[in-house]
Amino acid sequence: MNAEKKQKIWEAHKRHIELLAKVNNSYVFVVDQHVKYLYLSDSYIRFFGYNPDTLEFQNKEKNYFESRIHPEDLIVLSNTQQRLFEYLHTTQTNKILEYKLVYEFRILNSYNKYVRIISQHQVLELDENGVPWLVMGIADLSPNTAPLDNIKIQVVNFITGETLPLNKFEEKELIEFTPREKEILLLIKSGMLSKEISDRLSVSIHTVNKHRQNIMRKMNADNIIEAIEYARKLGLLD
Repeated sequence: MNAEKKQKIWEAHKRHIELLAKVNNSYVFVVDQHVKYLYLSDSYIRFFGYNPDTLEFQNKEKNYFESRIHPEDLIVLSNTQQRLFEYLHTTQTNKILEYKLVYEFRILNSYNKYVRIISQHQVLELDENGVPWLVMGIADLSPNTAPLDNIKIQVVNFITGETLPLNKFEEKELIEFTPREKEILLLIKSGMLSKEISDRLSVSIHTVNKHRQNIMRKMNADNIIEAIEYARKLGLLD
């Protein structure tokens, strides 16, 4: 699909999205597959304190929306969202445009205060390879003000009303540690260094570090602290 055709498709969607934003106080945004913002409603800019002068975006690591999400929630959200799209792509190939992912999590508002929001993400268009190309998000303040221990997730077919059972792709079910990996992760969590773990378990430092790398890879984490926090939230260290 060339750039001109993509632009025409986007312009057709844009008219409807602008109308939606006018009649709805929700925070509406659209991103492309490069995580570049194509559209932000005025309410989004006001609520999140987004600077429209920096509308053109860099890359996923610097995504503004993600930068406002509570770090504990972002760890789970980033990994779960990727797995959900992969699941829908492989099992609901012909119906992926009928589904929306609904999340409830904590995010900073324009006053730098964490609030709970409900964010619905829907794929608008796929590219020629069947990969999500345009994704629309509609966010609202959650009416629930109670403390939030874990993010809440739903996958809903907005045509039929069907809700997919999350146990098909829950992170806890998809991630498995070997007994040794779990043992090492618990020792790291307790504050032990690789050399201390090596002496404790009578294995080489190389072996300990290899297990650390495997743990981070399985958790899709950038560092071991992030992996520990993610594993804790998923109950993998119980």
